[in-house]
Amino acid sequence: MKNRKRIFWLKVFGILFAFPFTYCSSGSEDDNEAYSAPSQEVTVTASDFTTNLDENPQVGVVIGTVQASTNSGSVRFAIVSQSDAGAINIDATSGQISVADASLFDFEARTIITAVIEVSSGSTSREITVTINLQDVSEVDLSSLTLWEGEKTTFTKANEANPSLAENQDRITENVWITRGDQGVLYNANIESTANNTSSPADTEWAQGTFADLAAIQFSSFRAACPGEKPKNVVGIPMVLHLIQDDIYIEITITSWAQGKLGGFTYQRSTP
Repeated sequence: MKNRKRIFWLKVFGILFAFPFTYCSSGSEDDNEAYSAPSQEVTVTASDFTTNLDENPQVGVVIGTVQASTNSGSVRFAIVSQSDAGAINIDATSGQISVADASLFDFEARTIITAVIEVSSGSTSREITVTINLQDVSEVDLSSLTLWEGEKTTFTKANEANPSLAENQDRITENVWITRGDQGVLYNANIESTANNTSSPADTEWAQGTFADLAAIQFSSFRAACPGEKPKNVVGIPMVLHLIQDDIYIEITITSWAQGKLGGFTYQRSTP
């Protein structure tokens, strides 16, 4: 009888000890369930783009870049509409805008080109406006100009040569005799005895480029037309020389420019 009671109470205690263990085990499974963080709202920030651009640009000329950002991943760019279809392109990843159809960038036909650009990140997007204000450029009627398009001739003034001697002057016309002293820029020995860095050679104006660029290039003094206003920097760069009084245009390329007060130079120029 005693043995039966002992077995009974052992079973009771076994159940009591087993119950809290099972309960705790059940609770630990709930604690191990995956935690889902709240999703972040994607935002896109972008600014309208406005710029000025000279008319008659070349195809592919970069106009500018749309500024945009997102708090998640990267942004994409796409053209929604244009005031003149096909006028511009936009790089889908960088937002760089470029000229697509140069014929549409004609100030006489329109003064403004606009476009609507979509800036997106995933499913979030916003639209911004691109405004391009065309600037009028003086257009040259090339058929009315006197262009010297003949064979190239080379003129050289040796180092330390006397600029007052005819042999050391390129007497292009009766009005323009190009030479150089031991220092300074070129000058017109027909009407100048020395060089004036601001205006010499007198009765001439210069621009970087060729006859093909005449419709767009801007003329200035020789020194101002040189990169950094330093003649040594223009060596090898094609230029156009305009003889003002004679109204003649000449293609010219300086091929050497002596430094150290030597006064030498060489150029090649076109002839009639």
